[in-house]
Amino acid sequence: MHPHRRPSRQALRLALCLPLYLPLCLALLLAHAPAWSHGDEDHGDTPAASTPAQQAPRASAQTDSFELVAVLDQGDAQHPPTLTIYLDQLDTNEPVAQASIDVESGAFKASAQPAGPGVYTVPGSAFAKPGRYPLTFTVQSGDTADLLNATLVTGAHDAHGGEPAQAAGTAHTRWPWLAAGAALLIALGAAAALSARRRQRSGTNSSKHSSHTDPA
Repeated sequence: MHPHRRPSRQALRLALCLPLYLPLCLALLLAHAPAWSHGDEDHGDTPAASTPAQQAPRASAQTDSFELVAVLDQGDAQHPPTLTIYLDQLDTNEPVAQASIDVESGAFKASAQPAGPGVYTVPGSAFAKPGRYPLTFTVQSGDTADLLNATLVTGAHDAHGGEPAQAAGTAHTRWPWLAAGAALLIALGAAAALSARRRQRSGTNSSKHSSHTDPA
């Protein structure tokens, strides 16, 4: 009996052919990567989470007396765009009611109408197109008057804003795992082929040694 047992031909062929199948496995991984990257996307069963791209355009300003935030509702086919203004006391954050607010932006001029405690509105059609709009708010409340300046930045109205970026981010986070898996497959295949060749050489050397030592 030989001290080293030679591997079977089937096991040897499998080990030698394994490196040849690794490129095919890698190609299959890469081909299915885009599909896997969309596995966690919402398909209508649950509402989509709000993203920064879905937030309405807004501008803010403050003085020693007031804090003002203007939010643009871009509207739809049934509702025209509206610029909503929120006015608070800077020190107490209390809404400022019964204030007088005049809004100017280029040729646009309007007096804000009260819509609630500390809430005022003006038509927003002048800001419907994408662009940068410098705004000037003249605020009068009791004996206090202030001038506040802000810039409103608007973009194209997209109800599904942020979804492509989210999908791309998911794809980028999965690519390192795919690359690591492919590298592991290559390493295992190379190790298996090297081990099979060493066993083959060891078995061959053992056979030759036995043929020289065994009596005829």
